[in-house]
Amino acid sequence: MRKIKGMENGRWVPYTIATCSAVILYVILTHFHNIFGAFSAMLGYAFPVVMGMIIAYVLDPLVHVFEGFPFGKVRNRHLARNLSVALSFVVLLVFMTILMSELIPQVVSSVLAFIDNMDGYINQLLSIINSFGLTVEENVEGFDIDMSAVTTYSANILGTISTFLRENIPLVLSSSTSIGNHIFTWIIAIILSIYFLVDRNVIIDGVKRFLKLVIPEEKHPSVSNFISRCNSIIGKYVMYSMVDALIVGIANFIFMTIAQMPYAVLISFVVGITNLAPTFGPLVGAIVSAFILLLANPWKALAFIIFTIILQTVDGYVIKPKLFGGTLGVSSVVILAFIIIGGRMFGVTGLLLAIPTASIVNFVYHEILLTRLEARRRRHQAKVAEKPVIEDAAAEMAV
Repeated sequence: MRKIKGMENGRWVPYTIATCSAVILYVILTHFHNIFGAFSAMLGYAFPVVMGMIIAYVLDPLVHVFEGFPFGKVRNRHLARNLSVALSFVVLLVFMTILMSELIPQVVSSVLAFIDNMDGYINQLLSIINSFGLTVEENVEGFDIDMSAVTTYSANILGTISTFLRENIPLVLSSSTSIGNHIFTWIIAIILSIYFLVDRNVIIDGVKRFLKLVIPEEKHPSVSNFISRCNSIIGKYVMYSMVDALIVGIANFIFMTIAQMPYAVLISFVVGITNLAPTFGPLVGAIVSAFILLLANPWKALAFIIFTIILQTVDGYVIKPKLFGGTLGVSSVVILAFIIIGGRMFGVTGLLLAIPTASIVNFVYHEILLTRLEARRRRHQAKVAEKPVIEDAAAEMAV
């Protein structure tokens, strides 16, 4: 049988791979919505497992510390590992208990005080509007609003809420069931995280054996270095993000306490939590907190905004560079692009994972892809430089 030209030297292989890749890419792009929906559904089913892995990943450094001390002298390392995991969760539970016991009462009192003072805040807001030379009645008349209808609706608002609850009891029950399911899901995630931490070495050994079977031996060092680098990037990002949020929250609390601003604990908690979300998180926290203070005291709200601008500037140019060091080194434009894409595709999870993902992609691009392309170019230049030498030698032999 006559062979097709190029088949005997295997040139058909790259063409086949390229064609199949193009077809697969076309199918993915044309059915991206369905594929993403299926992926989201699968992620929803696997949510407890994923969260268990994340909890285990975050707590693993603390477990390592306890394995060295106080359980470093325990000969049975499996027992030492189990005791370290147990102690880590005890420390976490104690920390959360102390934090909640101190935080929740102050947050609740702040919220109740805010609700009790709502009438005063409304009057304060009206006085701000009147200070611009406009009265509420003028504003209402300008918009042709029927105040009698508004008053009637306000008088019957409790009855409206009561009727709504009575007519939507199934919705209320469904919401209560959903809350119960979420609590149960988190309990399962915590239990799974304990198993992940206890069997960490077994899981890692299994992954290593699998990689040795599917990856050529000469590529083991590069793959191991890549995994280690990614682990370092994600680990440092998670740890230093928490430290950074804690520093920002404490600095905000100290400033508000010195300035005798209301709701210091509540607002500092909001500022610290929103600081975990990159780029847009601090902005959201500042707007919400400034609005709360604006109702209480406009001048203190202005002072808070000025302090927040200063604090975020110091955090962005001093604190974060000191914490993260050279771990990230990613362009701001790239980070912003990943934040936008990640937020639109995966919501809050995408926002939180945008920066480490951008850092890993940046590492792959600069230290793997560009390195290989430069090595290939050098080899090509070496071949081009050798070719005239070989031709000259052949010519001399012919003479």
